[in-house]
Amino acid sequence: MIFREAIDAIIGRHRQRGGEREVRMQVAGQWVEGEGARESAVMNPATEQVLASVRDASPGQVRQAFQAARAAQEYWHFDVGEQDKERVFRRVAESLHEVRGPLAWVMIQEGGKLWKWAEAEVQEAIDTVWHYHGEISRMYGRFSRCQVPDKLSITMREPYGVILGITPWNFPLAVPSWKIFAALAGGNAIVMKAAEQTPTTLSILCYLVLCAIADELGPTRAERLAGVFQVLHGRGETVGKVALEEGDYDKVMFTGGTETGGIVGEIAGRRRKPVSLELGGHAAIVLLDDFDLDRAVAEAVVANCGDSGQRCVSLRAVFAQDTVVDEFRRRYVERIKGLRIGNPADPATVMGPLVSEEQLERVESGVARALAEGGERVYGGFPLKKAPGAARTEIPAAPEAWERGYFFPPTVIEARDPANYAMHHEIFGPVLCLSTFGGRNREEALLNAVRLMNESRYGLSNAVLTNQLDFAMKAMERAKTGILYIGRGTTGAELGKPFGGVKDSGHGREGAGLDEVTYLKQVYIDYHGKPRMAQAGADEVVQRLLQGSRALGESVFGGR
Repeated sequence: MIFREAIDAIIGRHRQRGGEREVRMQVAGQWVEGEGARESAVMNPATEQVLASVRDASPGQVRQAFQAARAAQEYWHFDVGEQDKERVFRRVAESLHEVRGPLAWVMIQEGGKLWKWAEAEVQEAIDTVWHYHGEISRMYGRFSRCQVPDKLSITMREPYGVILGITPWNFPLAVPSWKIFAALAGGNAIVMKAAEQTPTTLSILCYLVLCAIADELGPTRAERLAGVFQVLHGRGETVGKVALEEGDYDKVMFTGGTETGGIVGEIAGRRRKPVSLELGGHAAIVLLDDFDLDRAVAEAVVANCGDSGQRCVSLRAVFAQDTVVDEFRRRYVERIKGLRIGNPADPATVMGPLVSEEQLERVESGVARALAEGGERVYGGFPLKKAPGAARTEIPAAPEAWERGYFFPPTVIEARDPANYAMHHEIFGPVLCLSTFGGRNREEALLNAVRLMNESRYGLSNAVLTNQLDFAMKAMERAKTGILYIGRGTTGAELGKPFGGVKDSGHGREGAGLDEVTYLKQVYIDYHGKPRMAQAGADEVVQRLLQGSRALGESVFGGR
């Protein structure tokens, strides 16, 4: 079975038997352990069990990876035809389908991802492969006539070359897949820096891709392509920094936090390398009083508590019209009181843990600051391990979740001051900030709410819940956001449609073709047979024009 073969390559039989597991990375066609100075523990965030360790790649290994990528890219682009690339993609999709169960289990264990979200993420990876399978033959250019006769214009798309991809832990399979299969479909090689919390997932995907290349193209060609897709492990401040500063890449594609994204953009900018940044968000719902409240509550719960609030598009704020805010609050709290917290592997669990102790502390600190700035705690607001005794009767959680694991319950904070910390910062967990708005009529109230939403420094995903088409259209025109949902929550993006934000949520769009992984090359074919310029007229015409206007032109500078 290919999954067992992958684990043997990535971790190794001798490591498993000895009880010591170290996740390997892929460099220049070899599965190797990191040679850097720092080592990170791969934890099960539900049990706090150490699953494995992962050592940083050394600077030498980083440089070796980019050298191998540079060598493989030209062969992949020029010598592997469209049909061969499509065969590789089909085999990857088949392999992902074969391992979808055990691969989901890996994400459940090292990422704390709820069982149904883990399986859905495997499906998204499969869908991504098929989407970019189609894009391989859709790398269209443009042909047109030119301003002058006997000349043609061809605008072509070309691969950047070598792409550096850096991705986070919250979607360890889906988000890397967007970058990997877009890059490969566009004719690039890609070096991925995996999140140190979830290294095994991306290593398995890499193994499947390299096996598909060997199976479909044969060992000789596969050897030439050993560097077309590689995975580096280690921390961002060590391995990521070396890759950005020293790697021989042509473009960076980064998904992660806004502050880190600023550092990535600055380093790449100094090297004059293009960057695609998919950064943080502060997704908000604007709720008008004409919308069904039970539906609004259901949308908000899914958008805020799905993946324990650890999505860049997770709902952070609800602006509810003053006529319905009290009832919305009551129904929302009633709904989240029924969400069972526990081990994500348990089918009875509805909400799992945060990914790490560090992430738990960040969420706890963010909530504390919001409360210190005048926010009112409505529900939740503390790690389960620190919960007061009364909370045990209020919050439904598995018995072991009170003692171990990085669990944080759904939390509601009411913020009357729009300047409150929680209204402008991404608290990356199941924390919802509730605010209200009003107006002399429903239309004025909507415009006031959209202005509040636009005050955020983020602009990734937002939503408007109203049944009135004219109001929805006004919101669509005015909202400063990369993604806007009408009639549903802030999650639900689809492949084949552009995904990305504005303002502090970054720039660039993924998931909708090959624009981000290719550049435009303009080609002119001139078969006129004589030297000329596009704008220059016939010599005799130009001479008559200049002679007729000489006196007036020279008068500008005092000539006679």
